[in-house]
Amino acid sequence: MKKAILMAAIAAATVAPVFAQKKPANPSVTDTSKPKPPSFPGFSATKSGPKPYKDVITDKAVTHSGLFTVHKVDDKWYFEIADSMLLREFMAITRFGKTAGGGVYGGELANQQTLQWEKGPNNSLFLRVVTLVSMADSTNKIYKAVKNSNVNPIAAAFDIKAYGKDSSSVIIDVTDYFKGDNLIVSIPPSIKGRMKLGGLAGDRSYIEHINTFPINTEVRSVKTFSSGGGMPSFGISLSSPADAAGAVTLELNTSFILLPATPMPKRLFDRRVGYFAEDYTVYADDQQKIDNQEFIVRWRLEPKPEDMEKWHRGELVEPKKPIIYYIDPATPRKWVPYLIAGVNDWQQAFEKAGFKHAIEAREWPENDSTMSLEDARYSVLRYFASDIENAYGPNVHDPRSGEIIESHIGWYHNIMEILHDWYMVQTAAVDPRARKMHMDDSLMGELIRFVSSHEVGHTLGLRHNMGSSSTVPVEKLRDKAWLDVHGHTPSIMDYARFN
Repeated sequence: MKKAILMAAIAAATVAPVFAQKKPANPSVTDTSKPKPPSFPGFSATKSGPKPYKDVITDKAVTHSGLFTVHKVDDKWYFEIADSMLLREFMAITRFGKTAGGGVYGGELANQQTLQWEKGPNNSLFLRVVTLVSMADSTNKIYKAVKNSNVNPIAAAFDIKAYGKDSSSVIIDVTDYFKGDNLIVSIPPSIKGRMKLGGLAGDRSYIEHINTFPINTEVRSVKTFSSGGGMPSFGISLSSPADAAGAVTLELNTSFILLPATPMPKRLFDRRVGYFAEDYTVYADDQQKIDNQEFIVRWRLEPKPEDMEKWHRGELVEPKKPIIYYIDPATPRKWVPYLIAGVNDWQQAFEKAGFKHAIEAREWPENDSTMSLEDARYSVLRYFASDIENAYGPNVHDPRSGEIIESHIGWYHNIMEILHDWYMVQTAAVDPRARKMHMDDSLMGELIRFVSSHEVGHTLGLRHNMGSSSTVPVEKLRDKAWLDVHGHTPSIMDYARFN
């Protein structure tokens, strides 16, 4: 804090006031010029108001309809946002498409925000970040107090360039916004610091393309930042392309995906059941203490309407929307069947809940140009060319209800090294297959299957279950007959080891 105050003081002392009067170049001529009012991408303080639709979306426009209708006119990109979308909540999920290395990989999550559009004064459109900290029923008096204490910040403002043909939509220019470095659709400061990124180079940053679909709009951009790695000492070779160029170029993909108008019913969290959870504070008029409501993170798995009675009778039915995971086409071919098997292993667990074919893994359809690996409609196991010995299973969910929207499992290529070492150390005394520096593909494949099942469990909302192994009596760990029946690790979500 002291450092921030000191830097602010230095800046105030060394930068001339914005509106300082300039001495005229010609003393005999009075300088009547006025400073220009401040502006930022997408919004201007001096504007002439909306124009007729045809003057903005001209005959040159290439138009695609979807969540937000997208128009491209020459080198300008426009969003046409229907009035029905105003105040609806949607998520902006930004992923790295391609990276420059250094611990961040293409396919990983960069940023996520819950947003909504709102009309502002003077023909402007606001983009607000929705922050859910506390809530109250609108019929309660305390609702007003909660509302007064939780104003959603306005992250961006855009001039309304025109109104739609039937006046039920607004058109805004989003070109500069997506070309720029705006926090809610770019890289957060924590990741920038880790990557040592400096300022954005506008002349080397651009929108690659924007695609739109019924429930989502996808923005792909290329951004170049100065490198904050510092200059090397004289006589020492440059250590990376970023050092050599003094810049880092990245490709980002932002998915705008519409959230349900009515959130999925919440399921309350119980500490005895190992789910990840969301929480917020609930206020009500009849309380004597506040209610910190915790609810679990889970997929919306529901029977088809015509199968509801069968489901209630305990019959197996197929869900209305199954959980589908795609395997990254960058995955070495020989490991694909084992990763698919690791996902499909969960089918028998879902059958206990009354659903057949509830979860499935598929190979990515490489020739389908309508699909993108970064699209937030699809869950993908992303394969990273990395020396990291690990994998992880996150999810993106609706903060209002805990409904999981999608998941991108992160799979580092070098996880095989730790699997090899674990299996060798833990089982080589009894398994000759473990006594090799290069294990057979069939064995390594089964080890990969084991880890993929564990990571899929996390993407289903499950935490680690370290308590499960404590249920196995120590004397049974050397009882082969007992282990053949029960196994030595009751939960795949434990940190299971090999016996």
